[in-house]
Amino acid sequence: MTSSEKPSRRRAAALGLLAGLAIVGVLLVVRAWPRPFEERVVTRPMASPEEVATWTADGERRGRPLEEFPDPPGAGRVVTAKYWVALPAYDMEIRRRGGRVTLGIRGVDAQVRGGGWIAFAEGAITGDSASFRGAVARVTWSCIGLRHRRSSMGVAKLTFSADARTLDAVYLQGAEALWSPTGDTYVKAYGRVAQGERPPYGAILGQIPYTRALTRHAPDAAVVVSGVVRERDGNPLAGVPVQLQGVDRTRVHTDEAGGFRLEFRGRDAPWSQSIAAGASGYRNGEAVLFAGERTDGVVVELERIDLDDHPGYRWIHPAPDKDPDDAQACGTCHAWQYAEWNGSRHARMAENGHVIFERARMNRSGAGAPDDCAACHQPAYAAASGKGDYVPRGPIAGNHCDFCHKIGHVADVRAPGVFGSVVLARPDPSRRDRPGDVHRVFGTAPDVTFAYMGASYAPTLGTSHLCAGCHQGGGPPGRAKVDTFEEWRAWAATREDDRFRSCQDFHMPGATTKNVDGRPFDLFAWETLHRTPQAVHSHAFAGSGPTFAREALDVQVTKRVARAERRVTVEVSVTNRGAGHAVPTGTWSKHVALGVYARVGDRWLVATPATRRAALGDAAPPTEALAAGDWRNPPGLVFGVFDRTNGRLAPPFWAPPDRADLDDRRLAADATVIFEASFELPADAPDVEPIVEARVIHRRAPLATGPSSVPWEPRPYDAPPEVEWLRVVR
Repeated sequence: MTSSEKPSRRRAAALGLLAGLAIVGVLLVVRAWPRPFEERVVTRPMASPEEVATWTADGERRGRPLEEFPDPPGAGRVVTAKYWVALPAYDMEIRRRGGRVTLGIRGVDAQVRGGGWIAFAEGAITGDSASFRGAVARVTWSCIGLRHRRSSMGVAKLTFSADARTLDAVYLQGAEALWSPTGDTYVKAYGRVAQGERPPYGAILGQIPYTRALTRHAPDAAVVVSGVVRERDGNPLAGVPVQLQGVDRTRVHTDEAGGFRLEFRGRDAPWSQSIAAGASGYRNGEAVLFAGERTDGVVVELERIDLDDHPGYRWIHPAPDKDPDDAQACGTCHAWQYAEWNGSRHARMAENGHVIFERARMNRSGAGAPDDCAACHQPAYAAASGKGDYVPRGPIAGNHCDFCHKIGHVADVRAPGVFGSVVLARPDPSRRDRPGDVHRVFGTAPDVTFAYMGASYAPTLGTSHLCAGCHQGGGPPGRAKVDTFEEWRAWAATREDDRFRSCQDFHMPGATTKNVDGRPFDLFAWETLHRTPQAVHSHAFAGSGPTFAREALDVQVTKRVARAERRVTVEVSVTNRGAGHAVPTGTWSKHVALGVYARVGDRWLVATPATRRAALGDAAPPTEALAAGDWRNPPGLVFGVFDRTNGRLAPPFWAPPDRADLDDRRLAADATVIFEASFELPADAPDVEPIVEARVIHRRAPLATGPSSVPWEPRPYDAPPEVEWLRVVR
């Protein structure tokens, strides 16, 4: 190689290197550039034929009561078509009447973790009202998994071909996103007209992750939706709550012309939006939008419901294990609420030993005793049978999920339960305007649209008047058996600050339902709608227990030691700071006792005669020292209703004396009682600081008898006759 050739070769090598680097750079840029969306099916391994056969049999059995679904609302001709849809060729029947559409679909997912399911959808449809040619349907769907007996819901957009022989559906995947390898929320499936034999598995495509292909709102985008809420016949509905489904902060109310305007951020609903509304006396409704579509002129139609009570309706049992084939038992989907209710006193009210005892004693008292216990303690049975007898019959006779959510309104609160106060609106079981057997539930959320429930907005269920149906009234004229609601109403009338609360605010608080890790429960998927912990309300109905007592009562204890006088003085201040009613409330068969004790080292002190009054019974106070927890008349107080003529607790609540003879010594809301006791300090007491103790107990039995001597036979799950509420040591 000559000297002149070397530089040229070096230049060529340099140019080649630069060209190579340029090519690599281009390749890197191309790879980094977003590739076009490609449709691809995502599947899991197939289950065994034996599993699929079992799932199919279970699905046929459990899904049979859910098969029938209604025609679209309105008048005129109904057009029907049937399609095979998705990989397994699911059966789908769709019906349209004008611009409204209903749809039923079912099948068996033959993949691992699959199983049988059935779904119903309803919504709006465009195009020629006499066919599905070129139509687009936007629907909300409600699904029940027949293998796992769980529910889910979402939205879908169905686009039919020009000849209506094929369709494609983009739908919200819901709970499946939890296991989806792509993490996609929306999937796409294809369908074709059902003719002849079912096509083989995989002949039709489905389960195509589709989120990336959809138009979406930017997270911070301000999305404005406007429109009108009206009845099916076109009449506008004023004052109706309307909101983005599942996002309560977007709630607004319609104006006099039924118009509304609401706003939300793109992150609240990036790809699709359900605009939901509810009104008393109507079934909740919604309209479906997909991002990129017009957000003005939205129409939400509400259908008026039959509010007559139909006693022939059969209660839906709450227990998920009562009938393994009942896919609509409340506890199958609302497992957390069911578990809370199942541990509550509401769930056991139909077989309570204390109630059985009091009713028998009442009936022995004379013919005039009002036998109305069943009206509140067995309301589901009493409403269905019209009988007032009280015989233990289990939870289905009492205040269970389906009963409470079938209360239309509360009338005369002076009347007991279903015998005059609680007015039910059970649906007509012969009507098939909803799939399944539940037909309707009343609730406080206007955005619940799960079809198998048939939800109807009823704000009464969030007010104290609902509770008044059983926690007020009853008994003979002149004195209610239970006066809790009137106590609350008197207290609430004085509240002008943020301390005002309804019964539900205290006894069904939000953000207290806990998951298995002990964190406030954030509902998603299986509960059909996402709800924040604050929007998930407890169904444990907490009441007369230690936790609630600590919230309701403020107990302050101070002591003064006078060694020269050999005396220990204790002052106890008790304030009802948290209960919006008297403590205790309810029937007179309950009372709350305060006992005060003192000791030096291990030696308990004797109370001085001036404070050794017979606070807890008829027997003379013992002269010896009483240890803490010994309730043989320690110094203290009893909060209860007394008979002025003899100073004892009042006679039975079902046989009240004249009002003038009643002495109500309960602790009223916001009231404070101060009690002082003194104890003798022995001359030979060690020179150590005395310890004083105040204890508060709640009793459902006669005074000074102890929990083992109640005059009735405690039944399983009865509340304990005696519970220690508070203990303060100083």
